[in-house]
Amino acid sequence: MLRIGSMSKKEKKELAGLALWLIAGMAMIIMGISAVLNRDKAISAVSNVLGICALITGLITLAVRIAAARLKGISGFDLDWLIWLVVAFLLFNTSLLLKLGKLAFVIGGIAMLLEGVRSFFSAMKARSENEWYIPRIVFSIIFIVLGIGIIINAQVIFESMIVLAIGIYFIVHGTEILYDWLGRARYFRNFRGLEV
Repeated sequence: MLRIGSMSKKEKKELAGLALWLIAGMAMIIMGISAVLNRDKAISAVSNVLGICALITGLITLAVRIAAARLKGISGFDLDWLIWLVVAFLLFNTSLLLKLGKLAFVIGGIAMLLEGVRSFFSAMKARSENEWYIPRIVFSIIFIVLGIGIIINAQVIFESMIVLAIGIYFIVHGTEILYDWLGRARYFRNFRGLEV
């Protein structure tokens, strides 16, 4: 049985760190589940909280990369922290995120529409050459319809996909944190006071 009164200052700090680690993992899982269940409201309600998490992750990653660069030289300095900071910026600026996402899906929809039209004319040309063209016409029409559907519903599709992706990511990341916390808690319980 652990008693806080019998712990050293170092052990109390480690225990406080474990408590924060546990809270962070549980909070990430709760936010992820909340985002997945409330997709309609998630972008406006959760984006600032997720932006804070992304900002903290970016800063921590930057600190880790700087420490790695000190040990390994400049080759140990990766730029993955910058991605987290960009994600944080986009999450804090929800309207910009939605505009960029909608634009990306509109471009994807136009590409699919144009591919469908190109396929349709290619299939019609094959028809005059007595080739197998009916399935190609069917698929080209499906591509055209999907392209139009994506263009019309670009923002709704983007919002649903981004919230689902963010929700799933935070659930998985929170679970990893809790798994790591479990190992740290076992180590602390088994080896506390033995460090020199």
